[in-house]
Amino acid sequence: MQDIKQLTRELGAALQLAPEYVRFVAAQETNDADEALGEQLRALDLLRMQYRHEAMKKDDADTAIMEEYNASFEALYDRIMGNEGMVEHQAAAEGLNGLLQWMTGVLQGCAQGQDPGSYEPAQAGCGSHGSGCGGCGGCGS
Repeated sequence: MQDIKQLTRELGAALQLAPEYVRFVAAQETNDADEALGEQLRALDLLRMQYRHEAMKKDDADTAIMEEYNASFEALYDRIMGNEGMVEHQAAAEGLNGLLQWMTGVLQGCAQGQDPGSYEPAQAGCGSHGSGCGGCGGCGS
């Protein structure tokens, strides 16, 4: 039998060929090349640091300035998250995370004695967890 560590590396290589992974990397590369988006992200980080700096003053913190930083942060965050590249990146990340959760679920099931050839883990938000299907795009049950 092959060493489980070697098999894990082979699984990792197979993961990097999966459409979910390829989509995620492409979205990441697109965003990395978007200079305007990069500027917005740096501006967001600056607002975050300015807010924290003001908040660290505790009793001397100017709440009006903090509210202004917060409003600016929220507006910029909304613009960033509305960017076409960020929308695609978020969707790609959700797809990749779903695949990784499924893979982990299969491994955990197998560690509990489930049949590796047929076991299907419950999806996050699945009705079998008592939380309904509100956040699920999967089985529909």
